[in-house]
Amino acid sequence: MGGWFSKPKCNYGRGWNKNNACPPGFTTVENCGRWSSSISCRAPTSGFDSRAIAAGTGRVVSGSCTGSKTDTSPSEPSCPSGFTKASSRTAACCDKWAITCNDANANGWKSVVTCTSSRGDKVFQTDGAYSCEDKHNGVGSNDFRAQRWCKDANSNNCWLPYSMDADGNCFPYNFAQSKMQWDSPSGYGAKSKRGGAEILLQGKSPSTMTATSGAAAPVDVVYNSGSIAGVASSGFACVVGIGALLRKKQKKRSAGNAGDVELKDGANTV
Repeated sequence: MGGWFSKPKCNYGRGWNKNNACPPGFTTVENCGRWSSSISCRAPTSGFDSRAIAAGTGRVVSGSCTGSKTDTSPSEPSCPSGFTKASSRTAACCDKWAITCNDANANGWKSVVTCTSSRGDKVFQTDGAYSCEDKHNGVGSNDFRAQRWCKDANSNNCWLPYSMDADGNCFPYNFAQSKMQWDSPSGYGAKSKRGGAEILLQGKSPSTMTATSGAAAPVDVVYNSGSIAGVASSGFACVVGIGALLRKKQKKRSAGNAGDVELKDGANTV
């Protein structure tokens, strides 16, 4: 009778077990019954690298334009309450009738700050080097599949945990223990790499405004996985994260076997 009521063991795939089903620092959660086998990864909630910031839903905040093209030191706007600065850049300001706005026809400059929710993820999923830019632009979600992370080198059909620093770049989470990272700082085609010097993934700033009035008021654009566009107070459209959304369609995501049940976990918020 005791054997009948004992908890069934979980069935792991070849080469996987409870100790390696999830990346170091994650918790492997087993919930297996007689007729099903559910194995999931729970993200950590503490013990993060001191460089890590909370990366989540983002905001782009644009400051006021300087009065002339020679004044290249615009004042930097502050992030709204509940948001943390992820990166900043200087953008051109142009006359309102300009078809395009770039350095050549600029009549001033402004500071554009990318902010991220202070309750975002301090560790998140990357499916390749491009995922850092996606996360910087507020696109994507975590899908921490057990037995699907890159525990071996030279693979691109898996995921790796990363964190974002205050410059908007991404570094491998718990690299000291996992030893795993992407072998390229950006773009497609990156493969998992074991060891070596830490490679930072590039989290580029969102696309610049399609047009910007020199007299325009500061722009405040909310962007996330469900919204990629906003409109400035001057009436000119601001578009962010379009490339990131296109890349979502190109992700290589394994469906997994019936026994490899994933956990969509948001427990790594602060």
